[in-house]
Amino acid sequence: MSLRDLLPAELRDALDARRSRRTTILGVPVWFLNDRADIDDAHLEARFGEALALIRDHAPRSLARLRTDVAHVWVRRWPNRGIFFGDTRIMVVDTTFVVNPDFVPAQVAATIVHEGVHARVTAMGVARTQASLPKEERLARRAEIDFGRRAPGGAAVVERALAILAMADDEVAPRIDLAEAEAKLRALRETERQRG
Repeated sequence: MSLRDLLPAELRDALDARRSRRTTILGVPVWFLNDRADIDDAHLEARFGEALALIRDHAPRSLARLRTDVAHVWVRRWPNRGIFFGDTRIMVVDTTFVVNPDFVPAQVAATIVHEGVHARVTAMGVARTQASLPKEERLARRAEIDFGRRAPGGAAVVERALAILAMADDEVAPRIDLAEAEAKLRALRETERQRG
């Protein structure tokens, strides 16, 4: 465990925000925090830019909404592909997912589109309850399908989203425990540190 991990969540986020490189890509504010020596910053930013360009070309309305509905996209370590925090309007996309060669840019873009739906729902002021989350999650998966059918390399996006849509509500929209997510992230960091 690092000294950073001992800090309260608010201080960790403030520290990470100060260390992040801030830029704008296609009108979207993006912060990059790359804690991995094995990930090239230029490659990370290029891959993320490719994903946004796919959204621009194949789902321009999603990109336009992203510019207004999200405070910024924070590309940083996270224990899954992405998440949107409605209270801060910050979308997080995992660095290792963005650069993983097993995923094509359309898959990264679909995650952004998906989280963008959550941002849109939040921006519209829709009251969210645990009972309404499966409906919202299914809406986000349908947006992925629509995008995947238009974008090159989108077949894997469509296949995954269709499979998830076939699941029960509690599987489609499982409860997210942020403390558990933080613990997973700490474990991932420790494993990465041990590997060098």
